[in-house]
Amino acid sequence: ARAIVATGLKVTVVCPSIPGLSRRQVNDGIEIIRVRYGPRRLETLATTGAMYKEARGWKTLLVVPMIVSLLAQTVRELRRGPSVAYGHWWVPGGVVAVIAARFSRKRSVVHLHGSDAEIAKTKVMRFLARLVLRSADRRLAASDELARWSQQLCGRDVQILSMPLDFDRLPTPSPVPSDGYVLAVGRLVPEKGFDVLIDAVGSLNEDIRPKVVVVGNGPERQALVEKAAQAAVDLHLPGAVSPSELGNWYRNARIVAVPSLREGFGLVAAEAAAAGRAVVASAVGGIPEVVVDGSSGLLVEPGQVEDLAAALRSVDPQWGKNGPSRVSQLGMGAHGETVSKICDKLIQ
Repeated sequence: ARAIVATGLKVTVVCPSIPGLSRRQVNDGIEIIRVRYGPRRLETLATTGAMYKEARGWKTLLVVPMIVSLLAQTVRELRRGPSVAYGHWWVPGGVVAVIAARFSRKRSVVHLHGSDAEIAKTKVMRFLARLVLRSADRRLAASDELARWSQQLCGRDVQILSMPLDFDRLPTPSPVPSDGYVLAVGRLVPEKGFDVLIDAVGSLNEDIRPKVVVVGNGPERQALVEKAAQAAVDLHLPGAVSPSELGNWYRNARIVAVPSLREGFGLVAAEAAAAGRAVVASAVGGIPEVVVDGSSGLLVEPGQVEDLAAALRSVDPQWGKNGPSRVSQLGMGAHGETVSKICDKLIQ
């Protein structure tokens, strides 16, 4: 959103309420409106960043009122003047964007990310995803893999638009420390594959077994601690950190591991490449578009402990110097200009 605001467009984000956060606020020039959809203590669908997992069991009862609330507020915002409904993920963002746009006689954009294909595995959800994508005026995808999936699903053109990198918040490439650690970044959830990373590191000989740092919070924290203890892996979990602190973690790492079981784009791999660190990663999502196997890192099949261990042994940390050129085009400015042009054409 900051990239779009920098082009001169006004951005209003309509999102679900989160306990403890104000209903309206302005952050970096972005107006944020959080809508109520149930008793305050139950409004937790948007608290973890994995709504498709939160909306299970009895919490599925909250999905419809959440979408209705989002829809009503989005329609109100669209009717204020020339505007475009821009939904991230086909559900709930895409659903809200295309319906609100129809009610308001405006145009819509749906931008696909990592969990979109995972959500649409049943016949009903595939039907809904197809309907949403066909109803959108423009379709964007964070990676080539997602673009192919959506094109096959809806039979419409899909433009690839990766997530932007904020180079101002990332460290400039620097010499690789000889005593650095293996760094991983992300939510501590099963699909990030951090348990696979710990098993892979634990299988290495003790004399070459590196320290592992995983930056992020999540429900798997204690399980990872216990697994590391069993595997005799020196694991450090600093939790969630600020962007400036994350830059320091990248700078002091020897290599960066992205052992995800699935990804949309692979932002951590791109950030590591920008910071000049070699990447060992699963060949999923947009990661193969960022990491050149054998040049800026190594790619392995997801979930394969032995393959990941072999890659950790053989990767050359100095390959990191080849990373920045792979992601130099992913800056905030270029991203914002692309979105701005799309919106301008839809408004005309």
